[in-house]
Amino acid sequence: MRKITFILCLVIAFADIADAQSFYSRRRDRLWMGSYGVGFSTYHGDMHDVFYDGLSSALGGTLTGGIRRKFGSQLSLRLDLSYYQIGGDDAEGGANAIINRPAGRASGEDDTRFVRNLNFRSRNLELSLMAVLNLIPVDGSYTRRPIVNPYLLFGIGRSQNRPKTYLPGDEGNYSINLWEIQTEAAAPVSSYPKSVTVIPFGIGLRIKASRQIDILLEGARRFTFTDYLDDIATEYPSLQQVIDWNGGPGSESANIAVQVYDRSVEGGFEARQLGNTRGRENNDAYYIFSIKLEFYLPDNFLTELLSPSRRKPKFR
Repeated sequence: MRKITFILCLVIAFADIADAQSFYSRRRDRLWMGSYGVGFSTYHGDMHDVFYDGLSSALGGTLTGGIRRKFGSQLSLRLDLSYYQIGGDDAEGGANAIINRPAGRASGEDDTRFVRNLNFRSRNLELSLMAVLNLIPVDGSYTRRPIVNPYLLFGIGRSQNRPKTYLPGDEGNYSINLWEIQTEAAAPVSSYPKSVTVIPFGIGLRIKASRQIDILLEGARRFTFTDYLDDIATEYPSLQQVIDWNGGPGSESANIAVQVYDRSVEGGFEARQLGNTRGRENNDAYYIFSIKLEFYLPDNFLTELLSPSRRKPKFR
């Protein structure tokens, strides 16, 4: 933690030293900002309910980078590219529900996740375009912005959907691509959502660290239009259906699908039967929380970046 703090301080200090803009230049506003940061993500679905389980479980890491364009004193648009991980584990979630049952809630032993015993992990890329609305207007020069400025963000994006699981006895080795096999009748492989539309909505806090740099503390929920971030949505099929859907008897896909579509027996319970509930038909969601550094870019950075002269070698 000390190393991270030291590095951030160095970045801020060198950015100020490197600012060679004139006095009159600093009086003008800067319309373009670049940012990058790290954080954590979690998901809300059949294996993990953030309102019941909290945010402290099912966490994954995130990396993000973006560029923002200002359009007035409060509104701006930001394009972000994020790499994030989400996941869930019924065995862990069900056990925690038994141990940490909140007062007034149903008994943890009634948590059917413990019996279902499924799991997944997903590492995805997300590209999103978001409107950022400062709650405190920023007029004139960017150097006169407030020390602290809360903001709202909302938009639209597209994310990969790549849930994986592991075979029995191979815990932690998430090598089975769930989007390539069929575990439920409602999601044939040919129509599995390998990418999904997301609607980000969240809040943030912008803190002025120096003349050119802000620190952003941000959290946003991503609403989706699918119930298959975790490969769970409806009912259990029969064993024969799973075999037939995945290439027939003896095929490698069928052998894998048979091992992962119903994992109740691994937990010491009876195998699930055709028509037993496997999941709830509610769309899944995920959250991304991050801390970022945002840099106010020079007025001519696009011209310099796209200038043909920058791509030509210079000889003296």
